[in-house]
Parts: sequence; structure tokens; C-alpha cells
Amino acid sequence: MRGPDFRSPLMRLLLDGGASVLLLLCLAYWWLGNLAHEIFGAALALVIARHLGSNLHWWRALGRGSYDLRRRIGVALTATLAVSMLVLIGTGFAISRSVLGFLPLPDSFLLREIHMFAAHWVMVVAGLHIGLHWQRVMALLRNATRGGLERPAWRWCLTAVAVALAAQGLRSAAVMDVWTRLRLEYSLVMWDFNAAAAQFFGHWLAIVALCAVAMHGFTRLLAHTARRPS
Repeated sequence: MRGPDFRSPLMRLLLDGGASVLLLLCLAYWWLGNLAHEIFGAALALVIARHLGSNLHWWRALGRGSYDLRRRIGVALTATLAVSMLVLIGTGFAISRSVLGFLPLPDSFLLREIHMFAAHWVMVVAGLHIGLHWQRVMALLRNATRGGLERPAWRWCLTAVAVALAAQGLRSAAVMDVWTRLRLEYSLVMWDFNAAAAQFFGHWLAIVALCAVAMHGFTRLLAHTARRPS
């Protein structure tokens, strides 16, 4: 019996979606506790390893073909995401107190700070990465709806949803004080999970959506500019 083809578009989308869910759960440290945080982090490391294994052909092709602006942006984003994930997972294992609590690991405050800052950068870069490859997601949705998304009404609805998500993402970024953390500075914002746990995830989903919409809009602008006669 053949196993799942992890190189198929659907399986790659499921892997990316699973990684996104695990990232969101890992951000809710003060709600889930340290043990759950580390378990989800270990699961994330396995998903990322599987994702990298399924995309080895992409890394091998880096030295082939020409590089236009879009490909340069894609390589830079992917490299940034890969480095950020390595830092996030590496520091996570280094400061583990539950999953690897039996090992004589140092309790480093600096590594904890790097781990926290890397988590915020991973969320933002992951959103940009999703936006860069949004056409693949739309292709799967078009196949699932048998071309129904090509109708003008659906396109207008999706555009309105994207604009609304981007607007909410700007508000959510301010509420969560994301810009401060991306500058590697300390923030005084601490989320009260006892009052509104669901809103925490909603804000972060909106922030990721903002990054995805911004990058998708930028790539559309690049494509439109490339088609214009010089």
C-alpha cells in the first residue's frame, strides 16, 4: 500500500497548514503551559523536517535558471524563513524544561529572548511566504470548486475579504504590539487568556493575513509592471 505523496500540492498545503496551526498554538505559551508548548514545538520541528524533505528539489535548483525580481524575493523570503525556523527550533530545544528536561541543558535568559523574538519573525515571514505562493492555494481551491472561483462575484467577494483582513491585521498588529517585538525590543503588552483566549488567535490570524495580502498584492503589481510595454 502506497503512503501519501508529500510532494503533491494538496499534501504540501496540508503540511503548511499544519505548521501554521502549530505555530499559533506555540504562541499561546501562557495559556497552554510549558509542557504543551514544547510538545507542539517538537511536532512543529517534525513537520518542518518533512516539509524540507519534500522540497529538496527546490533547493537543488537554486543554481539553475535565471533570476528575475520575483524569484529573488522568493529565495530571500524562503532563506529568511528557514533561518528563522532553525533559530526558533534550535533555541527551543536548547531551553527545553519538559521534553528534554532529563538533559543537562543551560537555563539561558538570552536564549529565551532570542526564542521569543524569532517566533514573532517566523509568523510575519510565514505570512509573506503564503502571500508569495497564494496562486498555488487558489489553484487548489479552483479545482475543488470546479472553477467556481472564476466567477466575478466570487472574485469581488474574495477581494473584499482580503481588504477587510488586511485592515484588521493592521489593528491587530497594534493591539499585539508586534512592531516593537520585530525590532527586538521588549513590549509591555501581555495577553490575558482568562479574559479572551479566542481573540488572541484571531489577532494573530489577522496579522498573518495582512502579511499574505501585502505580499500577494506586491507580486500582482510586479506581474502587471512586467506586462506593460517599455
